[in-house]
Amino acid sequence: DEEVIRAEIGEYIVTKTILSNFVEILEAYCEAPNKPSDRMAVWVSGFFGSGKSSFAKLLGLALANRQLGSDTTSDLLATHIGDPKVQVLIKTVVEKIPTEAVIFDVATERGVMHGNQMLTEIMYRQLLEHLGYARDLDLAELEITLEGEGRLDEFKETYKRLFPKKDWDKSKNLVAFAMNEASRVLHELEPETYSSPDSWVKGARERADVSPNHLAQRCKELTARRGENRNLVFVIDEVGQFV
Repeated sequence: DEEVIRAEIGEYIVTKTILSNFVEILEAYCEAPNKPSDRMAVWVSGFFGSGKSSFAKLLGLALANRQLGSDTTSDLLATHIGDPKVQVLIKTVVEKIPTEAVIFDVATERGVMHGNQMLTEIMYRQLLEHLGYARDLDLAELEITLEGEGRLDEFKETYKRLFPKKDWDKSKNLVAFAMNEASRVLHELEPETYSSPDSWVKGARERADVSPNHLAQRCKELTARRGENRNLVFVIDEVGQFV
């Protein structure tokens, strides 16, 4: 919510330690395009209540340059922090390293269904939702395939014709209904492939094993499609608790 984010930025207290940590991470981020490395993660550690969550979230918002009315999160944070070095670093990120930030709390994420679930799968679901795809892996795979073939708009138009009171982008995360409805649409579009309205849904099997390689490939592919080739950053809160 825009007002909540504005309040969080306005109330944030930047200590000397927090300021030095902002500078350290922003400097490394600004240098990364010119110094390729396999060092691509930051672990934020500290005692309970030391402000790890707020720090990580606001760092993500500083990188993401999210629009808040006539302002952006990057501008608001740079002004609020007030340090000239941080202001220059944030401006460099905004102008030279446009970034998409996927920010979530893994401890409260509704997609965490069981203790054995892989972090890569949770990250992938969050990426899909952030970029506007369905959270369900089968439905998202269908959208990605149709989009790659240039047929996603045709699918949505057919869906609207078959279900005039519904909109695919609003209904697709009601998975129990959306799976069967998508199957009926595919039957309408390709009756020679899907011979009955339930043909696709019968063959669909959710791919729960999202390997790091698969996640990395999809991050590159999907952000190129919908993220305008922006850098991609995941800000994941409570990873220690999740582990």
